[in-house]
Amino acid sequence: MILVVDDNDIVREMQVAVLESANYTVCDAADGIKALALTEHVCPELVLMDITMPGMTGYQVLEKLRERYGQDLPIVLVSALPEEDERDRAIANGATDYISKPFDIPHILRCVKQYLPAKVA
Repeated sequence: MILVVDDNDIVREMQVAVLESANYTVCDAADGIKALALTEHVCPELVLMDITMPGMTGYQVLEKLRERYGQDLPIVLVSALPEEDERDRAIANGATDYISKPFDIPHILRCVKQYLPAKVA
């Protein structure tokens, strides 16, 4: 289960469509508050989350998810903020990785494959 969190409907829907077309199970939330509420009922195996969102920033949600799941949950922050500024900040704040927008589909899929636990048949 991959949780996609982004307040931009088009970006979120595109990420969901790409991941579902690659046969991943995906749930999504339009903001950090909804994402935290969702994770009370669903335990994601990977989170792809925007940084700049209304209500709670991605960093605030990241902190709450780290309190709930520790370091075992891969959380990748995705943002249009300049990579050279944000990558180090994201990692320092507990993110597993950082992807710049606009992102390319192969990059997202490589990232998911890298961090999503392998399924044992």
